[in-house]
Order: sequence, then structure tokens, then C-alpha cells
Amino acid sequence: MKRIAFFLCVLALLVVPVCARAAGPYLVCAPETYTPPAGDTLSYNVTGLPATIAATNIPPDATGTYAFALNLAGIAAGSYTVTAQACVNDVQWGQACSVQSAPFSFTVPGAPPSPLTISISTKQ
Repeated sequence: MKRIAFFLCVLALLVVPVCARAAGPYLVCAPETYTPPAGDTLSYNVTGLPATIAATNIPPDATGTYAFALNLAGIAAGSYTVTAQACVNDVQWGQACSVQSAPFSFTVPGAPPSPLTISISTKQ
């Protein structure tokens, strides 16, 4: 019985952080299929986000589809304007990037103010 309880505790410690990371919200772009020339790669660069969010050289997924879904959970309150570029990393010619996308703006709301007065009363 103790082994089962221990196993469940370890499992909870492993699963809860994964679920918390998957919470979102996400900054996404539409998937695109692109086959770069042999040896070359395509990646995305996103600007306008805090440095804590890895948003450069975003590679394709396992199917060769290019897109991104950046988890914005925990981003600080404030206004953000982001742009993205698709870049081909050519082995002979270096990196060539598209023009930046149209800017996309969003606002992360802040917390409400604290309650001013807490007391005990005989009335509601």
C-alpha cells in the first residue's frame, strides 16, 4: 500500500507541472507546409515578447509543418505588439527572411486592486 501511495505521489509530481505548462494562452500562427532545398531549414522569428519566451529559430514539427504556438502563461501584465518573420537558413547564402508580418497587438490584464477595508459587521 505504501508503494502505491509513493508511486501516486511521484506520478502527481511529474504530471502536474506538465499540465500547468500546457495551460496557455498561446500566440499562434497558421500552419504552412514548405519544403526547403536540401540542407536548408526554415524557421520563424517572433519579436515583441519578453526574453523569457523563446521565440527565435522556431523549427518545424515532426511532420515538416511550419507554425508556432508560444505559451504566454505567466507573461507580465501590459500591452504587447508582436511581429513574425519566416527565415530560410541557406547553407551557402546564409539567412534570408521575409518582411515582417503585420503587427499583432494584445493586452494582458493586471490584477484588480486589493480590498480597502475588511471588518466584522452585524449587517451584510
